[in-house]
Amino acid sequence: MFIQRPARGDRVREIQEALNQAGFGPLEEDGVFGPGTETAVRVFQQAHNLGVDGVVGPKTLGALESSEKSQAEGEPPLLRVLRKKGYQVHEDGQCNIIGVRSAQTGANSFDDEIHLVWKSNGWQHNTYPCTCDPGTYWLENPTNVEGTAILMPGQYPVYKWDLHRGKYETLCQRAGTVKVWRDADKDNVLDHEGDPNEGWFGINIHHAGTDSTRVDKWSAGCQVFKRLADWEEAVRIWKGTGAETFTYTLIDDKDLNP
Repeated sequence: MFIQRPARGDRVREIQEALNQAGFGPLEEDGVFGPGTETAVRVFQQAHNLGVDGVVGPKTLGALESSEKSQAEGEPPLLRVLRKKGYQVHEDGQCNIIGVRSAQTGANSFDDEIHLVWKSNGWQHNTYPCTCDPGTYWLENPTNVEGTAILMPGQYPVYKWDLHRGKYETLCQRAGTVKVWRDADKDNVLDHEGDPNEGWFGINIHHAGTDSTRVDKWSAGCQVFKRLADWEEAVRIWKGTGAETFTYTLIDDKDLNP
């Protein structure tokens, strides 16, 4: 069965309803497969790594039905944000690691969040305070003449178990490159803009102190948990998946309310 413009009827209405529930609307559920519905189908297909043609065939229909099932099982809305941005979402027991960067541009605060979302007897969702940005010490004293690295929003399937600075095991950038901006003016105002640099920058996911209040030297660009106990809990979750490579996705908090 292939459903496309200019189809009409209850089946089209069901597709529009499924697209709306999956966060790919808003569409008027009028049963008319018009330009708006076709655009929503294309965006949905892109987000689910399907052929992008705006036609609801067996694969697209199956993905819509799977999405509806996930919604019925209580899929966290944060995952719908990732899907809409075209990012991969793990539903196979692997852990979705998602950083949400605050709009605040002042440095040295643990004002960001790391979310762990995974399936284990239904969807599980934990949230922890963190920093997705470097602290003031490294902004003022960069190890690179072009400035300290600030991770750009994106999806990075590049994390593996290794030692952070040779001290303790955590998720380290080991399986590929990431993109960063460089903060060159040393003014303690985070520059979330500029020309991207792509490469191996050692941007790991680790922890600060027992319950740190200032970032300071804890991050030179890494993604850092505010509390040691939170990081220890995250490690147990990551280890429990049995995965060897992990994906970290960084978004801005404005993405939560587009």
